[in-house]
Amino acid sequence: MSIEEPGGRVERDPSLLRVSHADRDRMVEILRDAAADGRLDAEELEERLERALTARTFADLAPLTEDLPVAPLVPPTVPTAAPARLHAAPDHASLPAAPAAMPATAGGDAERWQVTGHRLRREGAWVVPHTIELEVYGGSARLDYTLARLPGGGHSSIRIDLHGGNVRLLLPPGVAVDLSGITTFGGKVRDHASRHALPGVAVTHVITVTGSTYGGSLRVDASHAK
Repeated sequence: MSIEEPGGRVERDPSLLRVSHADRDRMVEILRDAAADGRLDAEELEERLERALTARTFADLAPLTEDLPVAPLVPPTVPTAAPARLHAAPDHASLPAAPAAMPATAGGDAERWQVTGHRLRREGAWVVPHTIELEVYGGSARLDYTLARLPGGGHSSIRIDLHGGNVRLLLPPGVAVDLSGITTFGGKVRDHASRHALPGVAVTHVITVTGSTYGGSLRVDASHAK
């Protein structure tokens, strides 16, 4: 949808802009705070959280806080394109050289994997993306980091959306996991790797796991203890 402005300019409706994972996470925070204050009961919270996590646009998020005393999430400002103007063709000889394209940022890759009733396996010398977006609807996912080629910087992340099934991470010595960003609405989240960590081995890489579970299980094991 767009809005025509005087002078022929066309402005897009900002409420129809797509939301990001960060926008959804912020809405989840707002709703959980409202429930903690007693403004939402458990059933209302669960229903609104599900709508927040599946929202596509800012228009989808807006109704979730209409009856709450909080500031709504504001879409980013979209630049308005000015109407084109006719002018004389420029002298190409006088134009400056176009700047060289900026190289892609190293290690900025992200991959999205979806598991629907089947098995996903990553093992051996597989290349680990900086960010994995993993959606599981039944089935299983097994990510073995024992021989994996880890990204630089000592950090990578996994965002999990788990609806049944199971996810298992196998970690070698020196690789740790941070599960503090997981929100659980059912299912089990277990970290056995920390109990089997070898003494005296420095942590050189941390995998940050965020997202939500709605049933199923997320289990982290030490690969040397499997």
